[in-house]
Amino acid sequence: MISKEALFEKYNISEEMFEAASVEWDDLKYIYTDFESKKEKYRTILSEFEQEYLINVSDYGIHSCRTRIKDPEHLIVKIIRRRQENYKKYKDLNKDNYEKFLTDLIGIRCFILFKADWEKFHRYIEERIEDSSQYYVDDCIADFDEDEGHVYMAEMPKVHVRAGDSTEYYENVLPPDAIKSKKIYRSVHYIIKYHGVYIEIQVRTLFEEGWGEIDHYMVYPYYQNDALFQQYTGLLNRLTGLADEMGSFFREVKRLEIEHLKNMDVPEEDDIEKLPIKDVSDLVEKDAIKEDVFITKNGTVQDCINDVLNE
Repeated sequence: MISKEALFEKYNISEEMFEAASVEWDDLKYIYTDFESKKEKYRTILSEFEQEYLINVSDYGIHSCRTRIKDPEHLIVKIIRRRQENYKKYKDLNKDNYEKFLTDLIGIRCFILFKADWEKFHRYIEERIEDSSQYYVDDCIADFDEDEGHVYMAEMPKVHVRAGDSTEYYENVLPPDAIKSKKIYRSVHYIIKYHGVYIEIQVRTLFEEGWGEIDHYMVYPYYQNDALFQQYTGLLNRLTGLADEMGSFFREVKRLEIEHLKNMDVPEEDDIEKLPIKDVSDLVEKDAIKEDVFITKNGTVQDCINDVLNE
């Protein structure tokens, strides 16, 4: 493990932040070594989870997945920041129980092409994994289930959306308090207890993942207070939302095109998707496109970008 001074410099941690976290450096060194020694165990658990639940996940709306075991260095930084930001919740975290407090030591990201694809995956995971509020964790120590064979949702599934985003994809599926609309990123989170450890699944579109990777590299969590970086990532975030809406609109146009061609005298029905798309105005009447698909007031890509820049 690198030195305390090197860690602080690398991750932009001040002495004041460390003091506010009220954690012993020797305990952090112990946690680092302990988790490093358990990484192979965590890899095995992750592999078993993938084989049991994600082997045919493409049948349920998922385009692709990425997995990871948390880096021990990032784990130490997270503990410092969590205790500094929310000491009340994490004050009892120590070198012997840290695994009961941190729910993302195993992380899985599932990517979808279109926002509407999320519901298919949600239905699938709800059918396969027990989801009951009686098992939701409130007290990280008292509510920790020692039964390693019990697989269940440890938290209510949560949707994080950017302020101003449409939430209608989720409103008919999840309760209102599961939708968090004051975030700057977009993702659906599931915390699952599996073989005695927590696994975090995040579901997001490919565009959202692209923005998230850039934001994580440039801003989060070490430059969150940098005004220039925040302005840049906010602009990119809005463009990401627009790209997803344009993708959903494009798919709806294709659906209408196929329906239109099926009603025409087409020689080979199997070739319908190969035929060119005509003028959209010839395919749909006013208000024919679903209400959950965003349509810009202007017609060109440049107009769309200008709309975002002028928000």
